[in-house]
Amino acid sequence: MEKTMQINNANGSVVLLALIMVVLLSLLGMAVSRTSSIDVQVASNEARALQDLYHAESADKYALEMSGTWMTDSFRTSDPTAAMYSQTEDIDGDANDDVKIEIKCIESTGVVASPADTLSAGAQDLPTMKHVSVPPPGSGYSLKYFEVRKYGITGTALNGGTQVQVGAYKVFNKF
Repeated sequence: MEKTMQINNANGSVVLLALIMVVLLSLLGMAVSRTSSIDVQVASNEARALQDLYHAESADKYALEMSGTWMTDSFRTSDPTAAMYSQTEDIDGDANDDVKIEIKCIESTGVVASPADTLSAGAQDLPTMKHVSVPPPGSGYSLKYFEVRKYGITGTALNGGTQVQVGAYKVFNKF
């Protein structure tokens, strides 16, 4: 009868294998946790940027709807290079100002107001075109009795600095 010899040195291999598995699973768990926290930060930043964009767009719409607050006789009759309006406004009703509304006549002279004025560089940087022109064709306004004045409206979110600019025109009786 032959005797078989067994090597009896496998006693610690299960513990070593279990330790390696625990380390690998821990590393995998930390990687998943890190990835999910980064995803939460990205989503938060995207939500904040979107909120800033909505605030800036709301500022432009507010300026158009509330044109009576800024389109005064002195604003309309002043020199187009000097006619400016600037105001901060609470858009979402939380008693904190959310946006800055800046309005400037669009004029073709290319003259930029002095730095002492209240408009930001973004609000000053408008395309130049003729401020006073004829009504658009098909609008129903007579070329003889009416004129169009063009304005640039800049809405800036105060939190993130997102700016949205729109051009607007208003039809007036000729003076």
